[in-house]
Amino acid sequence: MGDLIHIIGHKNPDTDSIMAAISYAELKRKLGIAAVACRIGEVNSETEFVLRKFQMEEPIYIENARVRLYDIPFDEPIKLTKNSTIKEAWNRMCSFSGQNTGKNVSVSVVDHEDHLLGVVSLSDISKLLLNAKGNLAQLMAETSVDNICEVLDGSFLHRCTRFRKKGQVHLLSGKDVEKLDYDFKDSIVVVSDDLQTQRYVIDNGASCLILVETDIISRSMIKMAEEYGCDVIKTPMSMLQVARLIYQAISIGSIMHRQIVSFHNNEYIDDVYKKMSKTRFRSYPVLNSQGKVLGSISRYHLLNYPKKKFILVDHNEISQSIDYLKDAEVLEIVDHHRIGDVTTTYPVKFRNEIIGSTCSIIALMYQENQLKPDPKIAGCMCYAIISDTMNFNSPTCTPRDKEIAKWLADIAGLDLAQLAPEMFRQVATLKGKNLSEILYNDFKEYVIEGKRIAIGQINIADVTEMLAIRDEFLAYMRTINNANNFDLLLMCFTDVEGKGSNLLYVGNLAWVVDDAFRDQVQGEDYFVNGVISRKKQIVPGLSGALK
Repeated sequence: MGDLIHIIGHKNPDTDSIMAAISYAELKRKLGIAAVACRIGEVNSETEFVLRKFQMEEPIYIENARVRLYDIPFDEPIKLTKNSTIKEAWNRMCSFSGQNTGKNVSVSVVDHEDHLLGVVSLSDISKLLLNAKGNLAQLMAETSVDNICEVLDGSFLHRCTRFRKKGQVHLLSGKDVEKLDYDFKDSIVVVSDDLQTQRYVIDNGASCLILVETDIISRSMIKMAEEYGCDVIKTPMSMLQVARLIYQAISIGSIMHRQIVSFHNNEYIDDVYKKMSKTRFRSYPVLNSQGKVLGSISRYHLLNYPKKKFILVDHNEISQSIDYLKDAEVLEIVDHHRIGDVTTTYPVKFRNEIIGSTCSIIALMYQENQLKPDPKIAGCMCYAIISDTMNFNSPTCTPRDKEIAKWLADIAGLDLAQLAPEMFRQVATLKGKNLSEILYNDFKEYVIEGKRIAIGQINIADVTEMLAIRDEFLAYMRTINNANNFDLLLMCFTDVEGKGSNLLYVGNLAWVVDDAFRDQVQGEDYFVNGVISRKKQIVPGLSGALK
Protein backbone atom coordinates (compact mmCIF):
# COMPACT_ATOMS: atom_id res chain seq x y z
CA MET A 1 0.00 0.00 0.00
CA GLY A 2 2.82 2.41 0.93
CA ASP A 3 1.95 6.08 0.27
CA LEU A 4 -0.83 5.36 -2.22
CA ILE A 5 -3.72 7.78 -1.81
CA HIS A 6 -7.28 6.56 -2.41
CA ILE A 7 -9.59 9.26 -3.77
CA ILE A 8 -13.26 8.49 -3.13
CA GLY A 9 -16.63 10.09 -3.64
CA HIS A 10 -19.72 9.34 -1.57
CA LYS A 11 -21.83 6.21 -1.27
CA ASN A 12 -24.29 5.55 -4.11
CA PRO A 13 -22.16 7.88 -6.24
CA ASP A 14 -23.52 10.18 -8.90
CA THR A 15 -21.64 11.32 -12.01
CA ASP A 16 -20.00 14.29 -10.28
CA SER A 17 -18.73 12.07 -7.46
CA ILE A 18 -17.20 9.46 -9.79
CA MET A 19 -15.67 11.95 -12.22
CA ALA A 20 -14.28 14.05 -9.36
CA ALA A 21 -12.41 10.99 -8.07
CA ILE A 22 -11.10 10.15 -11.54
CA SER A 23 -10.03 13.69 -12.45
CA TYR A 24 -8.45 14.50 -9.10
CA ALA A 25 -6.48 11.25 -9.12
CA GLU A 26 -5.13 12.21 -12.54
CA LEU A 27 -4.17 15.66 -11.29
CA LYS A 28 -2.34 14.16 -8.31
CA ARG A 29 -0.42 11.81 -10.60
CA LYS A 30 0.54 14.73 -12.87
CA LEU A 31 1.95 16.37 -9.75
CA GLY A 32 4.00 13.27 -8.95
CA ILE A 33 1.75 11.93 -6.19
CA ALA A 34 0.67 8.27 -6.19
CA ALA A 35 -3.13 8.32 -6.25
CA VAL A 36 -5.90 6.05 -7.46
CA ALA A 37 -9.58 6.78 -8.09
CA CYS A 38 -11.91 4.55 -6.07
CA ARG A 39 -15.63 4.16 -5.59
CA ILE A 40 -17.69 2.88 -2.65
CA GLY A 41 -20.81 2.00 -4.59
CA GLU A 42 -22.09 0.98 -7.99
CA VAL A 43 -22.11 3.54 -10.79
CA ASN A 44 -25.52 4.59 -12.06
CA SER A 45 -26.71 4.50 -15.66
CA GLU A 46 -25.85 8.14 -16.32
CA THR A 47 -22.27 7.63 -15.15
CA GLU A 48 -22.03 4.44 -17.19
CA PHE A 49 -23.06 6.41 -20.26
CA VAL A 50 -20.30 9.00 -19.73
CA LEU A 51 -17.60 6.44 -18.99
CA ARG A 52 -18.61 4.40 -22.03
CA LYS A 53 -18.61 7.48 -24.26
CA PHE A 54 -14.99 8.26 -23.40
CA GLN A 55 -13.91 4.62 -23.06
CA MET A 56 -12.91 5.13 -19.44
CA GLU A 57 -12.68 2.41 -16.79
CA GLU A 58 -14.77 2.56 -13.64
CA PRO A 59 -12.81 3.52 -10.51
CA ILE A 60 -11.67 0.61 -8.36
CA TYR A 61 -14.33 -0.61 -5.92
CA ILE A 62 -13.24 -0.43 -2.30
CA GLU A 63 -15.41 -1.97 0.40
CA ASN A 64 -14.22 -0.13 3.50
CA ALA A 65 -11.24 1.73 4.97
CA ARG A 66 -9.90 -1.17 7.03
CA VAL A 67 -6.44 -2.48 6.20
CA ARG A 68 -6.09 -6.01 4.86
CA LEU A 69 -2.98 -8.16 4.84
CA TYR A 70 -2.39 -7.48 1.15
CA ASP A 71 -2.21 -3.75 1.95
CA ILE A 72 0.94 -4.07 4.06
CA PRO A 73 4.41 -5.39 3.17
CA PHE A 74 5.06 -8.84 4.61
CA ASP A 75 8.11 -11.07 4.29
CA GLU A 76 8.92 -12.92 1.10
CA PRO A 77 8.31 -16.63 1.66
CA ILE A 78 11.05 -19.22 2.08
CA LYS A 79 9.50 -22.17 0.29
CA LEU A 80 10.94 -25.70 0.23
CA THR A 81 9.53 -29.11 -0.59
CA LYS A 82 9.11 -31.70 2.15
CA ASN A 83 12.14 -33.68 0.84
CA SER A 84 14.50 -30.72 1.31
CA THR A 85 17.19 -31.12 3.96
CA ILE A 86 17.40 -29.47 7.35
CA LYS A 87 20.74 -28.05 6.21
CA GLU A 88 19.17 -26.24 3.27
CA ALA A 89 16.34 -24.93 5.45
CA TRP A 90 18.80 -23.76 8.13
CA ASN A 91 21.03 -21.98 5.62
CA ARG A 92 18.09 -20.28 3.90
CA MET A 93 16.62 -19.07 7.19
CA CYS A 94 19.95 -17.86 8.60
CA SER A 95 20.67 -15.97 5.41
CA PHE A 96 17.20 -14.36 5.43
CA SER A 97 17.42 -13.51 9.12
CA GLY A 98 20.79 -11.83 8.61
CA GLN A 99 19.36 -9.62 5.87
CA ASN A 100 16.19 -8.77 7.81
CA THR A 101 17.27 -7.94 11.34
CA GLY A 102 14.48 -8.25 13.88
CA LYS A 103 12.19 -10.38 11.77
CA ASN A 104 11.26 -13.91 12.72
CA VAL A 105 11.90 -16.55 10.10
CA SER A 106 10.34 -19.87 9.15
CA VAL A 107 10.18 -22.15 6.15
CA SER A 108 6.91 -22.93 4.41
CA VAL A 109 6.86 -26.54 3.27
CA VAL A 110 4.92 -26.71 -0.01
CA ASP A 111 3.93 -29.17 -2.69
CA HIS A 112 4.82 -28.80 -6.37
CA GLU A 113 1.98 -26.25 -6.81
CA ASP A 114 3.05 -24.10 -3.82
CA HIS A 115 0.18 -25.29 -1.62
CA LEU A 116 1.11 -25.17 2.05
CA LEU A 117 1.83 -28.53 3.74
CA GLY A 118 3.59 -27.45 6.92
CA VAL A 119 5.95 -25.04 8.65
CA VAL A 120 9.47 -25.40 10.07
CA SER A 121 11.17 -22.72 12.23
CA LEU A 122 14.77 -22.14 13.29
CA SER A 123 13.87 -23.18 16.82
CA ASP A 124 12.44 -26.48 15.53
CA ILE A 125 15.78 -27.34 13.95
CA SER A 126 17.82 -26.11 16.92
CA LYS A 127 15.83 -28.19 19.39
CA LEU A 128 16.21 -31.28 17.22
CA LEU A 129 19.97 -31.04 16.72
CA LEU A 130 20.77 -29.98 20.31
CA ASN A 131 18.60 -32.58 22.00
CA ALA A 132 20.84 -35.61 22.65
CA LYS A 133 17.80 -37.67 23.70
CA GLY A 134 15.86 -36.93 20.57
CA ASN A 135 14.55 -39.36 17.97
CA LEU A 136 17.36 -38.85 15.47
CA ALA A 137 17.59 -42.54 14.55
CA GLN A 138 13.90 -42.65 13.69
CA LEU A 139 14.20 -39.50 11.60
CA MET A 140 17.32 -40.79 9.84
CA ALA A 141 15.35 -43.91 8.95
CA GLU A 142 13.03 -41.60 6.99
CA THR A 143 15.93 -39.80 5.28
CA SER A 144 16.93 -40.52 1.69
CA VAL A 145 20.47 -41.43 0.69
CA ASP A 146 20.37 -38.54 -1.78
CA ASN A 147 19.90 -36.10 1.11
CA ILE A 148 22.89 -37.63 2.89
CA CYS A 149 25.08 -37.32 -0.18
CA GLU A 150 23.92 -33.70 -0.66
CA VAL A 151 24.68 -32.40 2.85
CA LEU A 152 28.13 -34.06 2.85
CA ASP A 153 29.02 -32.60 -0.58
CA GLY A 154 29.62 -36.19 -1.58
CA SER A 155 29.54 -38.23 -4.75
CA PHE A 156 28.24 -41.74 -5.30
CA LEU A 157 30.80 -44.43 -6.02
CA HIS A 158 27.97 -46.92 -6.07
CA ARG A 159 24.21 -46.22 -6.01
CA CYS A 160 21.74 -49.00 -5.24
CA THR A 161 18.24 -49.13 -6.61
CA ARG A 162 16.86 -49.37 -3.05
CA PHE A 163 18.17 -47.80 0.12
CA ARG A 164 17.72 -49.94 3.25
CA LYS A 165 17.19 -47.71 6.29
CA LYS A 166 17.33 -48.41 10.01
CA GLY A 167 18.48 -44.94 10.98
CA GLN A 168 21.56 -45.86 12.99
CA VAL A 169 24.78 -43.96 12.21
CA HIS A 170 28.19 -45.33 13.16
CA LEU A 171 31.48 -43.43 12.92
CA LEU A 172 34.52 -45.74 12.84
CA SER A 173 37.84 -43.96 13.12
CA GLY A 174 40.09 -46.88 14.12
CA LYS A 175 40.92 -50.42 13.12
CA ASP A 176 40.12 -53.78 14.80
CA VAL A 177 36.46 -53.11 14.08
CA GLU A 178 35.79 -56.84 14.56
CA LYS A 179 36.18 -56.34 18.29
CA LEU A 180 33.33 -53.82 18.40
CA ASP A 181 29.94 -55.14 19.43
CA TYR A 182 28.03 -53.13 16.80
CA ASP A 183 25.12 -54.19 14.63
CA PHE A 184 25.83 -52.69 11.22
CA LYS A 185 22.83 -54.22 9.46
CA ASP A 186 20.91 -51.58 7.45
CA SER A 187 22.99 -48.85 9.10
CA ILE A 188 24.95 -45.87 7.82
CA VAL A 189 28.64 -46.29 8.55
CA VAL A 190 31.32 -43.61 8.22
CA VAL A 191 34.82 -45.03 7.72
CA SER A 192 38.26 -43.84 6.67
CA ASP A 193 40.63 -45.44 4.14
CA ASP A 194 41.09 -48.75 5.97
CA LEU A 195 40.09 -51.36 3.37
CA GLN A 196 39.67 -54.17 5.92
CA THR A 197 37.17 -52.07 7.88
CA GLN A 198 35.30 -51.15 4.72
CA ARG A 199 34.94 -54.82 3.72
CA TYR A 200 33.91 -55.86 7.22
CA VAL A 201 31.16 -53.25 7.43
CA ILE A 202 29.76 -54.19 4.01
CA ASP A 203 29.90 -57.89 4.90
CA ASN A 204 27.89 -57.19 8.05
CA GLY A 205 24.96 -55.65 6.15
CA ALA A 206 25.57 -51.91 6.17
CA SER A 207 23.16 -50.06 3.89
CA CYS A 208 25.44 -47.07 3.22
CA LEU A 209 29.19 -46.67 3.44
CA ILE A 210 30.55 -43.12 3.71
CA LEU A 211 34.23 -42.74 2.93
CA VAL A 212 36.19 -39.88 4.52
CA GLU A 213 39.83 -38.98 4.03
CA THR A 214 40.09 -41.69 1.38
CA ASP A 215 42.18 -41.14 -1.73
CA ILE A 216 42.49 -44.69 -3.05
CA ILE A 217 39.28 -46.54 -3.88
CA SER A 218 39.39 -50.35 -4.04
CA ARG A 219 37.61 -51.77 -7.06
CA SER A 220 37.09 -55.03 -5.20
CA MET A 221 35.36 -53.14 -2.36
CA ILE A 222 33.05 -51.41 -4.83
CA LYS A 223 32.24 -54.76 -6.44
CA MET A 224 31.49 -56.21 -3.01
CA ALA A 225 29.18 -53.26 -2.28
CA GLU A 226 27.33 -53.97 -5.53
CA GLU A 227 26.86 -57.62 -4.54
CA TYR A 228 25.64 -56.76 -1.00
CA GLY A 229 23.44 -53.82 -2.02
CA CYS A 230 25.36 -51.17 -0.14
CA ASP A 231 25.50 -47.53 -1.27
CA VAL A 232 28.99 -46.02 -1.27
CA ILE A 233 29.52 -42.26 -0.94
CA LYS A 234 32.85 -40.44 -0.97
CA THR A 235 33.02 -37.05 0.76
CA PRO A 236 35.84 -34.48 0.97
CA MET A 237 34.85 -33.78 4.56
CA SER A 238 36.63 -35.02 7.67
CA MET A 239 35.16 -37.48 10.13
CA LEU A 240 34.41 -34.61 12.52
CA GLN A 241 32.64 -32.59 9.83
CA VAL A 242 30.54 -35.59 8.84
CA ALA A 243 29.61 -36.18 12.49
CA ARG A 244 28.46 -32.57 12.74
CA LEU A 245 26.50 -32.44 9.48
CA ILE A 246 25.04 -35.84 8.73
CA TYR A 247 21.90 -35.35 10.82
CA GLN A 248 21.17 -32.21 8.84
CA ALA A 249 20.27 -34.57 6.00
CA ILE A 250 16.94 -35.23 7.70
CA SER A 251 14.10 -33.99 5.50
CA ILE A 252 12.06 -31.05 6.75
CA GLY A 253 8.91 -33.01 5.97
CA SER A 254 9.77 -35.25 8.95
CA ILE A 255 9.80 -32.39 11.47
CA MET A 256 7.35 -29.85 10.05
CA HIS A 257 4.29 -28.69 11.97
CA ARG A 258 1.16 -29.89 10.22
CA GLN A 259 -1.30 -28.11 12.52
CA ILE A 260 -0.76 -24.65 11.06
CA VAL A 261 -2.11 -21.22 11.94
CA SER A 262 -2.11 -19.30 8.68
CA PHE A 263 -3.84 -16.23 7.28
CA HIS A 264 -5.37 -15.35 3.94
CA ASN A 265 -4.09 -12.19 2.33
CA ASN A 266 -7.57 -10.63 2.26
CA GLU A 267 -8.08 -10.85 6.03
CA TYR A 268 -8.29 -7.62 8.01
CA ILE A 269 -5.25 -6.65 10.07
CA ASP A 270 -7.16 -6.24 13.33
CA ASP A 271 -8.71 -9.71 12.92
CA VAL A 272 -5.25 -11.16 12.25
CA TYR A 273 -3.87 -9.52 15.37
CA LYS A 274 -6.63 -10.99 17.54
CA LYS A 275 -5.89 -14.49 16.24
CA MET A 276 -2.15 -14.01 16.73
CA SER A 277 -2.69 -13.00 20.36
CA LYS A 278 -4.17 -16.44 21.06
CA THR A 279 -1.14 -18.35 19.71
CA ARG A 280 2.61 -18.42 20.37
CA PHE A 281 4.10 -18.88 16.94
CA ARG A 282 6.75 -16.42 15.83
CA SER A 283 5.83 -16.42 12.15
CA TYR A 284 2.70 -17.24 10.19
CA PRO A 285 2.23 -18.15 6.50
CA VAL A 286 0.15 -15.83 4.31
CA LEU A 287 -1.92 -17.62 1.67
CA ASN A 288 -4.01 -16.59 -1.31
CA SER A 289 -7.52 -17.86 -2.01
CA GLN A 290 -6.11 -21.02 -3.64
CA GLY A 291 -4.09 -21.90 -0.53
CA LYS A 292 -0.76 -21.01 -2.16
CA VAL A 293 1.95 -19.41 -0.05
CA LEU A 294 2.53 -15.70 -0.71
CA GLY A 295 4.76 -14.89 2.25
CA SER A 296 4.96 -14.85 6.03
CA ILE A 297 3.98 -12.38 8.70
CA SER A 298 4.79 -11.88 12.37
CA ARG A 299 3.76 -9.55 15.17
CA TYR A 300 6.59 -7.31 14.04
CA HIS A 301 4.62 -6.40 10.90
CA LEU A 302 1.51 -5.42 12.86
CA LEU A 303 3.09 -2.99 15.31
CA ASN A 304 3.10 0.11 13.10
CA TYR A 305 1.39 -0.79 9.88
CA PRO A 306 0.41 2.23 7.76
CA LYS A 307 -3.23 3.22 7.66
CA LYS A 308 -4.98 3.65 4.33
CA LYS A 309 -4.83 7.22 3.09
CA PHE A 310 -7.91 8.93 1.65
CA ILE A 311 -8.98 12.12 -0.06
CA LEU A 312 -12.74 12.72 0.11
CA VAL A 313 -14.43 14.40 -2.83
CA ASP A 314 -18.04 15.57 -3.19
CA HIS A 315 -18.87 14.82 0.46
CA ASN A 316 -17.74 15.50 4.02
CA GLU A 317 -20.25 13.59 6.15
CA ILE A 318 -19.54 10.28 7.90
CA SER A 319 -22.87 8.75 6.86
CA GLN A 320 -22.05 9.35 3.19
CA SER A 321 -18.44 8.20 3.33
CA ILE A 322 -16.66 4.88 3.33
CA ASP A 323 -17.23 2.51 6.25
CA TYR A 324 -14.57 2.49 9.01
CA LEU A 325 -13.26 5.88 7.94
CA LYS A 326 -12.11 6.38 11.56
CA ASP A 327 -9.54 3.60 10.98
CA ALA A 328 -8.00 5.50 8.05
CA GLU A 329 -6.08 8.71 7.53
CA VAL A 330 -7.96 11.52 5.77
CA LEU A 331 -5.51 13.81 3.99
CA GLU A 332 -7.81 16.19 2.17
CA ILE A 333 -11.44 17.06 1.42
CA VAL A 334 -12.74 18.74 -1.75
CA ASP A 335 -16.47 19.47 -1.66
CA HIS A 336 -19.27 21.92 -2.44
CA HIS A 337 -21.83 20.84 0.17
CA ARG A 338 -22.56 22.02 3.70
CA ILE A 339 -19.92 21.30 6.35
CA GLY A 340 -20.60 17.88 7.84
CA ASP A 341 -19.21 15.76 10.65
CA VAL A 342 -16.01 14.18 9.30
CA THR A 343 -13.31 14.60 11.96
CA THR A 344 -9.56 14.12 11.56
CA THR A 345 -6.63 13.52 13.92
CA TYR A 346 -4.43 16.12 12.24
CA PRO A 347 -5.13 19.29 10.24
CA VAL A 348 -5.97 18.57 6.61
CA LYS A 349 -6.53 20.52 3.42
CA PHE A 350 -10.24 21.31 3.21
CA ARG A 351 -11.46 23.05 0.07
CA ASN A 352 -15.16 23.83 0.18
CA GLU A 353 -16.65 26.27 -2.32
CA ILE A 354 -20.07 27.65 -3.20
CA ILE A 355 -20.22 26.22 -6.69
CA GLY A 356 -22.38 23.83 -8.67
CA SER A 357 -20.08 20.82 -9.03
CA THR A 358 -17.06 19.26 -7.37
CA CYS A 359 -15.57 18.80 -10.83
CA SER A 360 -15.69 22.60 -11.22
CA ILE A 361 -13.45 22.93 -8.16
CA ILE A 362 -11.02 20.31 -9.46
CA ALA A 363 -10.89 22.04 -12.86
CA LEU A 364 -9.90 25.21 -11.04
CA MET A 365 -7.15 23.25 -9.30
CA TYR A 366 -5.82 22.14 -12.70
CA GLN A 367 -5.71 25.78 -13.77
CA GLU A 368 -4.01 26.85 -10.55
CA ASN A 369 -1.26 24.33 -11.25
CA GLN A 370 -0.94 25.49 -14.89
CA LEU A 371 -2.09 22.08 -16.10
CA LYS A 372 -4.79 20.79 -18.43
CA PRO A 373 -6.67 17.52 -17.98
CA ASP A 374 -6.37 14.97 -20.76
CA PRO A 375 -9.18 15.35 -23.33
CA LYS A 376 -11.04 12.24 -22.11
CA ILE A 377 -10.85 13.42 -18.51
CA ALA A 378 -11.96 16.91 -19.55
CA GLY A 379 -14.97 15.44 -21.36
CA CYS A 380 -15.99 13.40 -18.30
CA MET A 381 -15.67 16.47 -16.05
CA CYS A 382 -17.74 18.53 -18.43
CA TYR A 383 -20.61 16.01 -18.38
CA ALA A 384 -20.37 15.87 -14.56
CA ILE A 385 -20.88 19.64 -14.34
CA ILE A 386 -23.85 19.42 -16.72
CA SER A 387 -25.31 16.63 -14.58
CA ASP A 388 -24.82 18.27 -11.17
CA THR A 389 -26.13 21.68 -12.29
CA MET A 390 -29.03 20.25 -14.29
CA ASN A 391 -27.61 21.81 -17.44
CA PHE A 392 -26.94 25.07 -15.54
CA ASN A 393 -30.58 25.30 -14.36
CA SER A 394 -29.96 24.34 -10.73
CA PRO A 395 -29.93 27.11 -8.10
CA THR A 396 -26.52 25.75 -7.07
CA CYS A 397 -25.08 26.73 -10.46
CA THR A 398 -22.77 29.73 -10.64
CA PRO A 399 -21.31 31.71 -13.57
CA ARG A 400 -17.99 30.01 -12.88
CA ASP A 401 -19.54 26.59 -13.58
CA LYS A 402 -20.47 27.75 -17.09
CA GLU A 403 -17.01 29.23 -17.71
CA ILE A 404 -15.26 26.08 -16.48
CA ALA A 405 -17.54 23.78 -18.50
CA LYS A 406 -16.73 25.79 -21.63
CA TRP A 407 -12.98 25.48 -20.92
CA LEU A 408 -13.31 21.71 -20.48
CA ALA A 409 -15.49 21.33 -23.57
CA ASP A 410 -12.86 23.10 -25.67
CA ILE A 411 -10.14 20.74 -24.37
CA ALA A 412 -12.30 17.70 -25.11
CA GLY A 413 -13.47 19.02 -28.52
CA LEU A 414 -17.16 18.98 -27.49
CA ASP A 415 -20.15 21.17 -28.38
CA LEU A 416 -21.35 22.25 -24.94
CA ALA A 417 -24.91 22.90 -26.15
CA GLN A 418 -25.33 19.30 -27.29
CA LEU A 419 -24.19 17.55 -24.10
CA ALA A 420 -27.31 17.79 -21.92
CA PRO A 421 -29.84 16.70 -24.60
CA GLU A 422 -27.64 13.76 -25.53
CA MET A 423 -27.07 12.58 -21.94
CA PHE A 424 -30.59 13.11 -20.63
CA ARG A 425 -32.11 11.45 -23.70
CA GLN A 426 -30.00 8.38 -22.96
CA VAL A 427 -30.45 8.07 -19.22
CA ALA A 428 -33.36 10.22 -17.91
CA THR A 429 -35.78 7.32 -17.90
CA LEU A 430 -37.08 4.76 -15.41
CA LYS A 431 -37.48 2.09 -18.08
CA GLY A 432 -35.27 -0.92 -17.56
CA LYS A 433 -34.54 -0.01 -13.93
CA ASN A 434 -35.75 -1.96 -10.92
CA LEU A 435 -37.01 -0.26 -7.77
CA SER A 436 -33.65 -0.53 -6.00
CA GLU A 437 -31.78 1.03 -8.94
CA ILE A 438 -34.22 3.94 -8.95
CA LEU A 439 -34.03 4.62 -5.20
CA TYR A 440 -30.26 4.26 -4.94
CA ASN A 441 -29.44 6.02 -8.23
CA ASP A 442 -28.20 9.01 -6.21
CA PHE A 443 -28.85 8.36 -2.54
CA LYS A 444 -27.53 10.19 0.50
CA GLU A 445 -28.09 9.96 4.22
CA TYR A 446 -28.08 13.00 6.51
CA VAL A 447 -28.38 13.79 10.19
CA ILE A 448 -30.47 16.97 10.40
CA GLU A 449 -31.37 18.37 13.80
CA GLY A 450 -30.53 14.95 15.28
CA LYS A 451 -32.86 13.09 12.90
CA ARG A 452 -31.80 10.45 10.36
CA ILE A 453 -33.03 11.49 6.93
CA ALA A 454 -32.30 9.75 3.62
CA ILE A 455 -32.91 11.38 0.25
CA GLY A 456 -32.79 9.70 -3.16
CA GLN A 457 -32.89 11.55 -6.48
CA ILE A 458 -33.22 10.61 -10.13
CA ASN A 459 -33.75 12.67 -13.28
CA ILE A 460 -36.73 11.90 -15.52
CA ALA A 461 -37.90 13.27 -18.81
CA ASP A 462 -41.43 11.80 -18.68
CA VAL A 463 -43.42 12.05 -15.42
CA THR A 464 -45.84 9.34 -16.55
CA GLU A 465 -43.08 6.80 -15.95
CA MET A 466 -43.08 7.76 -12.28
CA LEU A 467 -46.87 7.76 -12.03
CA ALA A 468 -46.99 4.24 -13.43
CA ILE A 469 -44.92 2.84 -10.54
CA ARG A 470 -45.94 5.29 -7.79
CA ASP A 471 -47.89 2.91 -5.52
CA GLU A 472 -45.42 0.07 -5.94
CA PHE A 473 -42.51 2.39 -5.25
CA LEU A 474 -44.10 3.80 -2.08
CA ALA A 475 -44.56 0.26 -0.76
CA TYR A 476 -40.89 -0.45 -1.51
CA MET A 477 -39.85 2.75 0.27
CA ARG A 478 -41.78 1.66 3.39
CA THR A 479 -39.95 -1.66 3.37
CA ILE A 480 -36.58 0.07 3.09
CA ASN A 481 -37.49 2.57 5.77
CA ASN A 482 -38.58 -0.13 8.21
CA ALA A 483 -35.29 -1.98 7.66
CA ASN A 484 -33.13 1.13 8.21
CA ASN A 485 -35.20 3.04 10.77
CA PHE A 486 -34.91 6.39 9.01
CA ASP A 487 -36.99 9.18 10.48
CA LEU A 488 -37.73 10.26 6.92
CA LEU A 489 -37.11 8.65 3.54
CA LEU A 490 -37.67 11.04 0.64
CA MET A 491 -37.45 10.34 -3.11
CA CYS A 492 -37.14 13.15 -5.68
CA PHE A 493 -38.08 12.52 -9.32
CA THR A 494 -36.52 15.64 -10.86
CA ASP A 495 -37.46 17.06 -14.25
CA VAL A 496 -34.44 17.09 -16.57
CA GLU A 497 -35.30 20.60 -17.75
CA GLY A 498 -35.08 21.92 -14.20
CA LYS A 499 -38.80 22.74 -13.78
CA GLY A 500 -39.12 20.99 -10.42
CA SER A 501 -39.46 17.58 -8.74
CA ASN A 502 -42.16 15.08 -7.85
CA LEU A 503 -41.69 13.99 -4.23
CA LEU A 504 -42.55 10.67 -2.60
CA TYR A 505 -41.86 10.23 1.11
CA VAL A 506 -42.47 7.92 4.08
CA GLY A 507 -41.53 7.88 7.77
CA ASN A 508 -42.41 9.40 11.11
CA LEU A 509 -41.34 12.83 9.93
CA ALA A 510 -43.42 12.83 6.73
CA TRP A 511 -45.15 15.97 7.98
CA VAL A 512 -41.86 17.86 7.69
CA VAL A 513 -42.00 17.63 3.88
CA ASP A 514 -45.43 19.26 3.86
CA ASP A 515 -44.26 22.02 6.19
CA ALA A 516 -41.16 22.69 4.10
CA PHE A 517 -42.68 22.74 0.59
CA ARG A 518 -46.44 23.32 0.85
CA ASP A 519 -46.15 26.71 -0.86
CA GLN A 520 -44.50 25.21 -3.96
CA VAL A 521 -46.69 22.11 -4.34
CA GLN A 522 -48.70 21.88 -7.56
CA GLY A 523 -51.24 19.14 -8.31
CA GLU A 524 -52.06 15.81 -6.70
CA ASP A 525 -48.79 14.26 -7.86
CA TYR A 526 -46.90 16.42 -5.33
CA PHE A 527 -44.89 18.30 -7.91
CA VAL A 528 -42.75 20.90 -6.12
CA ASN A 529 -42.27 23.74 -8.56
CA GLY A 530 -38.69 24.96 -9.02
CA VAL A 531 -37.22 22.59 -6.41
CA ILE A 532 -34.47 20.57 -8.03
CA SER A 533 -31.44 20.88 -5.75
CA ARG A 534 -31.09 18.50 -2.85
CA LYS A 535 -28.16 20.48 -1.46
CA LYS A 536 -29.46 24.02 -1.76
CA GLN A 537 -33.23 23.60 -1.56
CA ILE A 538 -34.39 20.29 -0.14
CA VAL A 539 -31.96 19.82 2.77
CA PRO A 540 -32.18 23.48 3.90
CA GLY A 541 -35.98 23.32 3.58
CA LEU A 542 -36.23 20.22 5.76
CA SER A 543 -33.77 21.67 8.24
CA GLY A 544 -35.78 24.88 8.54
CA ALA A 545 -39.02 22.96 9.08
CA LEU A 546 -37.44 20.81 11.78
CA LYS A 547 -36.17 23.87 13.63
